[in-house]
Amino acid sequence: MLLLVCSAQGVTGSTDTEQIDASSLFVETAFRATPWDQEKLEEQSSRRHARVLFVSESNVCRSVLAEAVMNELLQQRGLQDAVQCESKGTRDYNVGEGPEAFVLEVAREEGLALPHDFHARQLVPETDIVAFDIVLVMDKFTAADVLREVSVFDSINSQGGYSRRVRRLGEFHPTMAAATATDAQDLDDPLYGNSQDDAEKEAVRETLWNIREACRGLVDFLQQLRDSDATDKGEGGSLRSALSAAVQDMESVDWLVPPMLQKR
Repeated sequence: MLLLVCSAQGVTGSTDTEQIDASSLFVETAFRATPWDQEKLEEQSSRRHARVLFVSESNVCRSVLAEAVMNELLQQRGLQDAVQCESKGTRDYNVGEGPEAFVLEVAREEGLALPHDFHARQLVPETDIVAFDIVLVMDKFTAADVLREVSVFDSINSQGGYSRRVRRLGEFHPTMAAATATDAQDLDDPLYGNSQDDAEKEAVRETLWNIREACRGLVDFLQQLRDSDATDKGEGGSLRSALSAAVQDMESVDWLVPPMLQKR
């Protein structure tokens, strides 16, 4: 607590000293860890497999479904050793909890195996933006949560390209990707705004179908990168480096880019 000592001189020459609490006038200092720690960068550069992170609001519905679907597809395509994927949430609402009840039901009915002993985790921006080659958000809201943290790193290190790693999973959906509306690639939260149990469960099922289509497009994209000349011929290339380069070459999406980073 900061105390100011003020002296008031009266007409008689006497001094009245009063202590005033001014602590509320000052902002508490916040410190951010930088993601480009040299040791972290060297550790990441030594790996050849690609790493994909799915991010939703609380990691108990859309992102865990995406992780499960992606693992299933990677196994089918023989890419399970070339690509690793995980999921997290931007908020701490459900950290440590398992998937929502309807998510468990729909996954069981659709024959989808969810990650074993799954517990929701929260995104750690300064670590995850380096550890993963692409961060796939579900909608504009999760994008805003992630970029609020990550864009700060780009404003300090303009060569980092960290914000560009944040993409929407819907960009890989064949129908959603062709739409031009700003939020056309959003995979909306099926557990929000559905008051009836049947409607909520069917919304989860429809979301799973859309996630599956988007993940198929993502796996096709990764397969093409792996089959590219640099990766296939082993000329110092890897799926990780190919994905990193491809993400940086993607056309920027204006609504994802904070004003201070937009091209003028």
